[in-house]
Amino acid sequence: MRRVVVVGLGPAGLWSAISARVADPSAEVVVISDEKYLTYSRCGLPFVIGGEIGGFDELIITSIDKLKSLRIQVSLESKVVDVSGDEVIYEREGEVHRIKFSSLVIATGSKPFIPPIPGIDVSGVYSLKTIDDGLMISEAVRRARKALVIGAGAIGLEVAEALVRRGLEVVVAEIMPRVLPTILDGDMAKILGEAIRSSGVQLMLNSKVEEILGDSKVKCALVGGVEVPCDIVIVATGVRPNIELARKIGVSIGVAGGIETDEFMRTSIEGVYAAGDCAETKHLVTGKPFTPLLGSVAYRQGKVAGANASGASLRFHGSLGSTVLKVFGCEVGSTGLTLEQAKIEGIRVVVGKVKWLTKAEYYPGAREITVKLVFNADDGKLIGGQIVGGEAVGQRVNLLAAAISCGMDAESLASIDTCYSPPVADAIEPICRAAEIALKKLRK
Repeated sequence: MRRVVVVGLGPAGLWSAISARVADPSAEVVVISDEKYLTYSRCGLPFVIGGEIGGFDELIITSIDKLKSLRIQVSLESKVVDVSGDEVIYEREGEVHRIKFSSLVIATGSKPFIPPIPGIDVSGVYSLKTIDDGLMISEAVRRARKALVIGAGAIGLEVAEALVRRGLEVVVAEIMPRVLPTILDGDMAKILGEAIRSSGVQLMLNSKVEEILGDSKVKCALVGGVEVPCDIVIVATGVRPNIELARKIGVSIGVAGGIETDEFMRTSIEGVYAAGDCAETKHLVTGKPFTPLLGSVAYRQGKVAGANASGASLRFHGSLGSTVLKVFGCEVGSTGLTLEQAKIEGIRVVVGKVKWLTKAEYYPGAREITVKLVFNADDGKLIGGQIVGGEAVGQRVNLLAAAISCGMDAESLASIDTCYSPPVADAIEPICRAAEIALKKLRK
């Protein structure tokens, strides 16, 4: 009988296990996880801290009963320490266990990146990756008045908004010159930055956190030479692939810092697959390896890795890094390459950008939306898009991702047959309008 062992029970691990079961109903499927919780949404953690979701238990998306009904065995609070031949070696409650496998899926996720800032180990400094992190932060917030968030990426901004909701004075420090620096160009980030500042948050851009000060507990931080008082510090400087186990057992690590995989999610060792934040994949525009570090990608990679570990031949073709979030009243989305990233890749580009409304201009409640599209100047194909607005951003980003995947150019994107109704959508779709603007430039 085939036995598939999955290491990790995040989205990639869960769906690897489920897909392994579906692909081979007779297989034995075992999941080993070092966490004490079943699969939960890490993306939901800031919203529990902010009070929009009632409790951390609401983030758990499966149950032992569901997994038992699928005949998936789970061992929680179990740390895999090695793989020897066809055996996984793990520790649980002080005891060492061994289990043989026919195929192995590594779904170890990612770890917070903690920068080497003097004083970062002082009490009152937290990162947010797990439910236990969220519980500690929620408790600390009860006694805090001033907070410093280090990092203006998605998690940093979501946590900042959560702390504002809890009544704290919040400062966000970002070493780069703009918020969301990996998914937005400066002009688009400026729109969001204005919304953040109007919500009472102090944004310190181009500002390095040089030191965190405090004896038994954090009292302030030195940011760009300025002393910032704070009772609590949240370090949101991104995550890195958790490749500790993979490196130990000799799996090849790629140029982007994740586990090297092919389109079948196979690693360099036969019978060993990888999925989720720990794994590299191909960028669908550049063709180069990268680590998307996104739950949506982890889910899809897990489905492929698990099925193939059970004998299937599914493919994961790559990712565009499509991202969407909502902070401080703004929905923000991005897919493909930004203008800055395209230039780094040496791609000649043409940009179409437009500010529009989400409904007919006369209809009550119409919200502003700004669309920026990036096209390859050589063939006119769409290679990236960014959208910032009050609503209806997510599905537009999905449309742009589909357009890039299908190789649509400016002319075809400008000609999409779109829908219209005053309370839902304007007669002129802003994506089409932005494409028209780019098309005029391409035809010059």
